[in-house]
Amino acid sequence: MLRSILHEIMGTGVREAHTPRSLEQFLGEKNVLIVFADAEDDRPIVQDELLRKSQMRLIEDDIEVFTIAGGGAFSLFEGGQDLDADELRDELQGPLSGEFGLVLVGTDGKVKMRSSEPMSVEEISRAADISSPGH
Repeated sequence: MLRSILHEIMGTGVREAHTPRSLEQFLGEKNVLIVFADAEDDRPIVQDELLRKSQMRLIEDDIEVFTIAGGGAFSLFEGGQDLDADELRDELQGPLSGEFGLVLVGTDGKVKMRSSEPMSVEEISRAADISSPGH
């Protein structure tokens, strides 16, 4: 976060996000949806409901889902992956703490989609499908 503030102050261009170390375990296998859910409105709740209703679709489409809230990273599924919430927010250029956002990282490690509003699983799958070879 400090780096992004310095970039704003110094007027440096926006840097391209690269795959955080903690997401490297998914490269070539799964898309990863990161939900930044610190917002103090109903968007995190709406997004969580949309994701939970279509959990099987996410599994079928090889999309892992992690929620970043309160400084921690929590899997929607029962995986025990250890992710660094601060690294994800920084490296993926996520929203500031206290704001809502979605970032979809493709199987190639590149950011495929960003949103500051909740999205349906169909929209998320479509964005993942466009970017995934073999789909």
